[in-house]
Amino acid sequence: MSDKEFGGTDDLSLPKGASSTTYTADDVHSAEAKKLPAATVQKIINEVLASPSILALTGDIAGSGTATMTFAKETRDLLIECCVEFITMLSSEANEIAEKEAKKTIACEHITKALEELGFGEYVPDCQAVAGNFKTTQVTREKKQSKIEQSGLTNDELIRAQEELFRSAGEKYTSVASPGDG
Repeated sequence: MSDKEFGGTDDLSLPKGASSTTYTADDVHSAEAKKLPAATVQKIINEVLASPSILALTGDIAGSGTATMTFAKETRDLLIECCVEFITMLSSEANEIAEKEAKKTIACEHITKALEELGFGEYVPDCQAVAGNFKTTQVTREKKQSKIEQSGLTNDELIRAQEELFRSAGEKYTSVASPGDG
């Protein structure tokens, strides 16, 4: 892993569709360039603080299910920065692994190798379980229908309806344009 990867010149830190020549290093490292949604992070924090294992550690013997510990805003912001840095580091490592294999797309196995190489091997089984669950839900989820499919009309009926709409729009245009011409 090279130092330049975490210096802001890697494409992973750029907004979608931007090239590295579009932004300076200061732009890339601005607060808005790399950010996780604070509300989402706060929701995760609340779920973790209300988890049975944390409640047991904080002395919630009765099991009320409410967190007795809070997270300061500054602490949440620090956590967000740490998460972004971790994601950047993991993505860069996975990218290097993919490039060594002459792959243009980072796959799950590249992420798991990167986790192991960075010393986070204990997270690999959980990541593989999440990836497996995602693949399962992708296969079993219902395909979203487009508006055309939802209409229940045949292609011929859709074409006739479109032609009627064009004719109607043309008539409205000519009726509005004609009185002002004379």
